Amino acid sequence: MARWTDERVWDAVDDWRWVPPGAVSEHTPEWDLVVTPGSYALTSAYRFRVEDEREVDARLESLRARILELGGTGVRLQYTPRTRPVDLPDRLARLGYQPREETEVLVFELRGEDGAPRLPESRTAPGIEVREVLTVEEYAVFARLGTEIFGDPVPPPEIQEEFLSAFRERVGREGRSDRFLAWDGPTAIGRAGLEVAGPVGRLWGTGVLLAHRRRGAYGAMVTARCRSSFERGAEIALVTARTGTSGPILRRAGFRWVGRLTVWEARF
Repeated sequence: MARWTDERVWDAVDDWRWVPPGAVSEHTPEWDLVVTPGSYALTSAYRFRVEDEREVDARLESLRARILELGGTGVRLQYTPRTRPVDLPDRLARLGYQPREETEVLVFELRGEDGAPRLPESRTAPGIEVREVLTVEEYAVFARLGTEIFGDPVPPPEIQEEFLSAFRERVGREGRSDRFLAWDGPTAIGRAGLEVAGPVGRLWGTGVLLAHRRRGAYGAMVTARCRSSFERGAEIALVTARTGTSGPILRRAGFRWVGRLTVWEARF
């Protein structure tokens, strides 16, 4: 029996917040909000829960007004089985929100019954290597691949500079960045991120350039981050994976399906 029940995993999902450099984070009884001024792609609403259905539309308008007040230009709002009301997607669609992506919440327990490490199963083609990003030059490659693979807009220059400053400070202080690149010889072909929060290794931002897929680079980056998570005391690796692409890869590697999470996007 899994030591991490589905409810415990959803607790970990609820606790997962990304606060970019320069962003403002707020907590209310009805939602958690992270606003990056000048950006919709880096502004997120989590844990939306309004029990009184008569108040939902007014609360959504309050959320929009607060984001604009803090300098955001839109939002990416998470919908999970814990979101209330359950018909929130229909309400969001009427307000012009679009479903950006549906992802699968997947978990991998990193410790066996005897406490020994467990790692996902993966096979990698010869020549593929995963290394942590430790230089400014490698960081630039990591950022570029994010745009090429996922199609996200390039952040404003001032936000990019804050990201770079935070990267330099982290590497200088800890000797690590928790950002990884997959290399095929001299060519960077994939990227992946990690955040270790207590017992949870949060795997994020994983992707491989289209021309280099099906050679095991994705799996190699998953294994590298699971190993790093275990070495730092994590009990599980947690990921939200795209349903049609990375989800099947992770399930074949031994990750357990927990549920679905949808991100709804609006630009104001």
